[in-house]
Amino acid sequence: MKKLLAILLVAALAAALAVGAVAEADRDAIIIGVTNVIDKVDPTYGGNPWSLTADGISETIYMQDETGALVSHIAEDLTQVDDLTWELTLKDGVKFSDGTDLDAEAVAESMNTVMSLNPNASNTAGVITFAAKDAKTVTLTTERKTTVMKSVLTEWSNVVFKGSEADGYVFTGPYMLKDLNPGVTVELTPNPYYDDRAAERPDVTLKCFQDTTSMQQAFESGEIDMAFTVTNEIAEDLEAKGYTVKNFDAGYQYFCIPNISKAPLDDANVVKAVNLLIDREAMQIVLRGGRIATGFFATYYSFAGDVEEVTDAEAAQALLNEAGYADTDGDGYLDKDGQALELQLTTYAYRPDLPVLMQLVASSLDAAGIKVTTSIVDNIDEFLSQHTFDLAFYAQHTAPTGEPAYALNMFFRSTGSKNHGGYVNDDVDALLDQLGELEVGAERDAISKQVQAIANDDGAMIYLIDPEWHIAVSDKLADYVPYCGDYYVVNPQLGLK
Repeated sequence: MKKLLAILLVAALAAALAVGAVAEADRDAIIIGVTNVIDKVDPTYGGNPWSLTADGISETIYMQDETGALVSHIAEDLTQVDDLTWELTLKDGVKFSDGTDLDAEAVAESMNTVMSLNPNASNTAGVITFAAKDAKTVTLTTERKTTVMKSVLTEWSNVVFKGSEADGYVFTGPYMLKDLNPGVTVELTPNPYYDDRAAERPDVTLKCFQDTTSMQQAFESGEIDMAFTVTNEIAEDLEAKGYTVKNFDAGYQYFCIPNISKAPLDDANVVKAVNLLIDREAMQIVLRGGRIATGFFATYYSFAGDVEEVTDAEAAQALLNEAGYADTDGDGYLDKDGQALELQLTTYAYRPDLPVLMQLVASSLDAAGIKVTTSIVDNIDEFLSQHTFDLAFYAQHTAPTGEPAYALNMFFRSTGSKNHGGYVNDDVDALLDQLGELEVGAERDAISKQVQAIANDDGAMIYLIDPEWHIAVSDKLADYVPYCGDYYVVNPQLGLK
């Protein structure tokens, strides 16, 4: 009987310890509310590489740290051999999350796969060919000249990985995927091979919310430890209630992409009129922050644009009249040759500011006699690639590598992967070629500014707002520092003491 009692006591103690261990793990785990979660783990698909790195799963060869410096967990050195050739030397001891070595062959294979499958990867220097020279050295051969190869290897499309969709993927980031509920949650656990602090990192869950109001409720109830991001209104409400809110320059730009490949926006006067009808000061008021954009980059960059965006309804009407539009039937709307001037405005929900801005613009256009319809789509890039849109409201971190060439080539080069509006200007293509040959400095900045001004004058882009973002954090994450927009939400420092 005593022996049985002892066994039962030991079992009860073990169970209690197990419950305590679970409770400890649950208490240490971090839950982050976000507005978008991946639906599949494919590092070559669309914006997935960005999300995988933002979630701490994948890495590019170089990455930005919180100071903006380019650093690498993977590369020891990068040297230029000639105009089109570079050599990358890898660090010793780097492993994938399955424990296998990251060698030159693995880097070359993943990068060549990215180049062949993701058009976003070849914007800056054209297609880059990677070849293993030896176990630790990779030779890079570019299609076009570039002087900023570290930045190219920081571009969000260029993540290092191993595997396939059929067999599963593994990466080199500080976390690895534990479970994916597509579009709902991503569960992460520390990558044990990342560094000597891997055992100190907590598990992390990213939970998707369809709107920031429900995210706020989840934060206030203690269901999540971080709300990334919330609107300005919610940020002010949370601050008033005593919660910790961190405000930061997003590095993103809010802008409109006009489809100038089809009517009515193939008429430059119509695009210019739309631009003049947009009230960016009203946008600042409704967003309760941000700056009026001066181009395609946040104003604190040396290569930010010098474009002055103004609101002038009278000048807009003159341009529309010059384009042949007038209210011929007295119904309050403009028409030409019996056809009403109509525009479809489109955006997506997981950037909560964009639908708000779209509605502001819709009201201004309607007041000016332009018939407007609005829509919100799930996959904005897929929608834009069909080239059926009129005016799309979009958000992009335009300098996630700390330099301008990637975004300028992506949106304004005639063959750019996000040139969805059909913009072609041979002078701009030539300037972008020249940009690739210049070292970082004043001349390169000047060409960047010139491209931004030309694109604006041509109606290829309508710049809106350089936004400020807000996150709410619990006491557990009081020391958390957001940087580079939403690129490194789950970073190697998250949760470490």
